[in-house]
Amino acid sequence: MYDSALIVEDLDEPRLWLVEVLRRALPDLRRIDAAADLAQAEALVNQRHYGLAVVDWSLPDGTAQALIARLARVIPPTLVVVATIHDDDNHVFPALQAGASGYVLKSQPRAVVEAQLRRIAQGEPPLSPSIALRVLAHFRRSLDETAAGAQGATPSSAQRCGPASTPQADDSVRLTGREEDVLRMMGKGHKAAEIGRLLAISVNTVNGYVREVYRKLGISSRAEAAIEATRRGLLR
Repeated sequence: MYDSALIVEDLDEPRLWLVEVLRRALPDLRRIDAAADLAQAEALVNQRHYGLAVVDWSLPDGTAQALIARLARVIPPTLVVVATIHDDDNHVFPALQAGASGYVLKSQPRAVVEAQLRRIAQGEPPLSPSIALRVLAHFRRSLDETAAGAQGATPSSAQRCGPASTPQADDSVRLTGREEDVLRMMGKGHKAAEIGRLLAISVNTVNGYVREVYRKLGISSRAEAAIEATRRGLLR
């Protein structure tokens, strides 16, 4: 699984708390580094590859959006989990669009956060329940807007409340059979190595399919891939 992790949190007490929670959730981690801001995080990322990163969204020198995007695009990609106090659309969706594969709330009890992070070892994206509900609600709104558009209707103000920057589903986009296989397995939480083993192809080939799926669908994170796999009926 993962042998190294990076925690990016500006406050001392929450940073130490996250280190302890992560050690208990993933005892096989051999190294956990910590950074207090984006500059420190970038310096550490320049020195080594991390399999996992737990990142606060709001940091003294800016938001973590660019850092998340960078970590999510390295080969092999770093699994990024946002750990924050913010649970509104203006934080959740930019983080997922940047490439975060999980989103947990630090306001939850320690045991709850620990259990959510432990799911990483099973290949499942850690999402706080309220965040998962928010993502599903936005997904349903997107489907409503798509249906309304097909009927020539104007979406209601309630339907328009989702972030304007979230890509709309496009059923005209066609994936190859192999690309659908990869998307289906991503939707089920499988990592690149597991997908490669199940499909009898190399990890590099898997990553190539992932990049092509992301390009075709206009997405950039595993969370968005899971939503798209569900929308396309690949997880039935």
